[in-house]
Amino acid sequence: MRLSNIAISIVCVYAASALMKLGNEKYELVKADFGIAGPLFILATGIFLVILGIVVFFRAFRKA
Repeated sequence: MRLSNIAISIVCVYAASALMKLGNEKYELVKADFGIAGPLFILATGIFLVILGIVVFFRAFRKA
């Protein structure tokens, strides 16, 4: 079990949740500044970070 991978996983999921919360609360502002690409980029980045967090979490428990 690798504690560093678990820590990275927690940070990735936390960053994704903070990013998604920002995108939800400031949707109109982001859309006004960047067009539809802004909210879509926030969504894609959040999904990527969650998937990365899950993959790193599973790698923490893989046998070496």
